[in-house]
Amino acid sequence: MAKVLFIPSDHGGGYGHVSRCIFLAKKMKAHGHNTAVVLEPKHYVNGLNAGLETFAFKTKIEKFIKYQFKRPHRPFVNLKSKITKPPAFVEFSSLAYQVPRDGYLSEKIVNSRIKRFQRIINKFKPDALVGDTHFLTYILGRKNSIPVIQITRLAGFPPHPDFFWWEEPSGHLIEPDALAPFNKIISKLNLKDIQKTEDLLRGDRYLIPADKKMEPVKINGNNVIYGGAFTEDYHQHQRIPFFAEKNEYPRIFVTIGGGAERGQEIQFFDAIFDIFNKTEFKVLVSTGRRIAAKKYKELSQNVFFVDWINGTSAIKQSDLVIYHGGYSTTMEVLLAGKPSIVIPSHSEQEGNGRRLESLGVGKTVLPYKSDLQPLEYKWTYGNFNMLAGFDFSLDSDELHEKMKEVLYSDAYNRLNEMSNSLLKLQEKLDSREILDF
Repeated sequence: MAKVLFIPSDHGGGYGHVSRCIFLAKKMKAHGHNTAVVLEPKHYVNGLNAGLETFAFKTKIEKFIKYQFKRPHRPFVNLKSKITKPPAFVEFSSLAYQVPRDGYLSEKIVNSRIKRFQRIINKFKPDALVGDTHFLTYILGRKNSIPVIQITRLAGFPPHPDFFWWEEPSGHLIEPDALAPFNKIISKLNLKDIQKTEDLLRGDRYLIPADKKMEPVKINGNNVIYGGAFTEDYHQHQRIPFFAEKNEYPRIFVTIGGGAERGQEIQFFDAIFDIFNKTEFKVLVSTGRRIAAKKYKELSQNVFFVDWINGTSAIKQSDLVIYHGGYSTTMEVLLAGKPSIVIPSHSEQEGNGRRLESLGVGKTVLPYKSDLQPLEYKWTYGNFNMLAGFDFSLDSDELHEKMKEVLYSDAYNRLNEMSNSLLKLQEKLDSREILDF
């Protein structure tokens, strides 16, 4: 049996990349393979709790890696624009923006990470590497002549990415020179197929955690496998007492996920409270511990705030989900067969909302008014920008109208078909097919 090392992106604060890798690692382990996962401290315990061999990878030690021989000598990323409040929404156009966010600020940092990963590889001696949006997996695979499997989404599919597939960006975007920190190792390994940021996520095989019909960008090939939703079994769930209470009106679950913090969170939760208080809906809101749920305690009979709740269970027992648009939550919503409203905080989340719209099972509501403004940054390798909406606005009439459109439509028939398809693909996912090189 094969030894498989999983390397999920673990930098943004969310659990999506990690949860997909843990799901697949457990599935492969159940098939008799020896699997292990590399995690940073914030998610390290999740690997252990899943019964997997888990290697710790600490990026915090990089604060001591301050200088490099080549100019600029000190790596950095700084916000140049003067702002008085965080944006409610940011627009960007590719995965290039994830490179500075993930701390790849110099060649020295890249080399340091490669050396530490190399020690893990030397110890575990894997037969295959599985990455999930981690920019070093492909490089490590080629460096060690180990086949690479990438968990990816077709909007960021390495050979032919189409990140902003639903429309043109609102304004002129200057992307970061994201390959600059990797150029030395790319040249050393003669990786001529790396021409853009997404090429860092190339592999010998690609796993799409979805159904082919659900992806907005269509890609075919013998090296592409559609595996359904990479999430735990929905048949096992925790009872939600608030939703179990007798109520003839729709039950709504609101969550913003566990990823990087969205701007103006207090305004978001205040708006949700004001929009739904004293309505016929029964609304359960998870703050994700971003703000204290006790702020809203006993202020409403029909809107109940909690600091944290089992999200998959709440989704399963709701009639409608209002969420941030994260990819993992999107798959959980589809697997549960629930209509949804996406209120995104950035373009990648908006793309998932637009996908649900194109499938006829959800709607997207943008949380800002007025035009987007440039948000300028300077980093080790030059300047880049994003576009930002600073004036938070959640229109009550628009939200209610879009809720009615999905709640009282034929979306449920389509959702039932999607849920069944995702579950069947998940059940038939074969480790032998994935690892057959």
